[in-house]
Amino acid sequence: MIKTLRKNAKYFYFLFFLVIITFVFWGVGTVDKKHTDVIAEVAGQKITAERFWRNYEETRRVYREVFKEKATEMEQGLKERILENLINEEVMLYFAKKYDIEATDREVQDAILNDPRFKRNGVFQRDVYFQILKLNRITPAQYESSLKRDITVGKALQVIALANDSSDISDEAFIKSFLNAFKSNIPVKINKEALS
Repeated sequence: MIKTLRKNAKYFYFLFFLVIITFVFWGVGTVDKKHTDVIAEVAGQKITAERFWRNYEETRRVYREVFKEKATEMEQGLKERILENLINEEVMLYFAKKYDIEATDREVQDAILNDPRFKRNGVFQRDVYFQILKLNRITPAQYESSLKRDITVGKALQVIALANDSSDISDEAFIKSFLNAFKSNIPVKINKEALS
């Protein structure tokens, strides 16, 4: 058997070389392409395809759980709404940075300690926190960074809502109008090809 393998080794190496070349050009090289594409850019901040598709799939999952048989109907135009929400989030973060609005480490810590998902019998459990993050394939640093962004966006929304001194317009309509006006003054690029 070994004599046969040694005798035909040159054929084995040639076959091995072909397999490697195939993986390089058709397999491994394109697997992560979807995750590295940029869907949009807001004032230099990139919205990656990975982030877009993660939000899209999570929203679809929630729709299926909540709306059941009407989920398909609710998903009409979902890609556009997800993209608009992600762009608006980046606009809010740009606004927050411009006006020095930021979540503090204490606010992030309080949000984690008061999150009912991480409590057992009304008390925060560190091991539960780490276990839930691990199950969701997210590190504590990633989660805390995301939470800090969310709190910052919430604080920015409060500042904008407080600027609404008219009782004739709802806070939601005022914020939407404000975002559209603010968005028109910053560079926003959209890569529609990456959405397909």
